[in-house]
Amino acid sequence: MTFNFTEIREFLRIKGGKINIKVLTASGKDGDSFVIISPTLLVSGYGTDEIEAKASFQHNIELFCKDFLELSTDQRDSYLRKLGFAKEKFKTRNFSKLYVDENGVLKGLEQSTLKTSMLEAIV
Repeated sequence: MTFNFTEIREFLRIKGGKINIKVLTASGKDGDSFVIISPTLLVSGYGTDEIEAKASFQHNIELFCKDFLELSTDQRDSYLRKLGFAKEKFKTRNFSKLYVDENGVLKGLEQSTLKTSMLEAIV
């Protein structure tokens, strides 16, 4: 049996008053609701269907970025460290994190509806 693991490199880059984000997301159905979550950023969205959940998630990512940009540089650094990010060497506004779920699944979601995807956004 052969296993191929792909390294997923998550990051958050701040430049010119904008945030460029690349994080792993997981989505699935939980009871009557669809849920999308970024475990790395602790941001989620939900709705009665997948389209509504995506709109909710996008809205919450935008709020996260707006609130994050209002923090001082020291507060941003502290918050990102708490989330597990570290500054990249030689770059002052790039933060990266490697996230691997030890079981490969997000618990609590219906297995048949579980999907993962990579979010890339400039907000």
